Amino acid sequence: MKKLFLIVPAFILIMGFVYSRIMDDKMKHLLQVIQLSEDNAKNIIFSDCSGSYFSLPGLKGLKSIAVGDRASFVESVGNYVKENTTSKDFIKRYNEFRETKKPSPPEKPKSTAEQKKEQKESIQKAIENLEKTKKQMPADQQSSFDETIKSFKEQLKEIDNPDNPMFNADMEKMMKQMYDKQTADYNQKLDDWNKEYPENNPKPMIKKWLRNFLDKTNDVDYNAQTADDQYGRKVFVNSKYESKDYLWKLCYRAGKKPVEAARKFAQAWFGELK
Repeated sequence: MKKLFLIVPAFILIMGFVYSRIMDDKMKHLLQVIQLSEDNAKNIIFSDCSGSYFSLPGLKGLKSIAVGDRASFVESVGNYVKENTTSKDFIKRYNEFRETKKPSPPEKPKSTAEQKKEQKESIQKAIENLEKTKKQMPADQQSSFDETIKSFKEQLKEIDNPDNPMFNADMEKMMKQMYDKQTADYNQKLDDWNKEYPENNPKPMIKKWLRNFLDKTNDVDYNAQTADDQYGRKVFVNSKYESKDYLWKLCYRAGKKPVEAARKFAQAWFGELK
């Protein structure tokens, strides 16, 4: 685990969104440092927020930010992020993303008559193909098709058998009951979807993203000790820290001041999202 300076909390917020208005000097500088265009930033930004991710391109460039300036980027970036969440472009992207999360309704079951018709057509087609193929074969091989053709013809007759359990009233009733249950489940999922992704309102999605950041950075041990392992790699002395996810480790490297500044901003913003 190589030591690497990352203004993670500030960049996590900037990678939430980049607004299309004139950027302040810190925003311009940050994008230049990570060598990221505004259009590419917007794509990464929305992907992160909608998926509750924290991808961080241009990590090496972030080392050039002066230690004393790291925390100061947080508020600048955070305010920019907040402002963008109400932009037309962001709302448009959100509504498009929202549709991809919409549950699909169940397929209405076919009636017994429709099922019979389809089954008959399928078997009749199979018989026709077999008989056609049979005629094209040498005479001494044609008889090998007879048993299969006979079997299909018996299946065809069985479809109209009133005692066939696959096509009686009980089966149709059971299919309807299954459909009614699937419809009830769908309606519940649709209601949940509307609550989680209300139209033209990305606030619940943003809250989920902020909550994820706050949860993952709640217990960062900035005093955690590291040492070289047998391969010369930096690892945590406390082995449980090695199983922490990459965001926890990035925040550890970033240091307490910028991370706490980001957490403070995220908590305040979270509280504003009604």
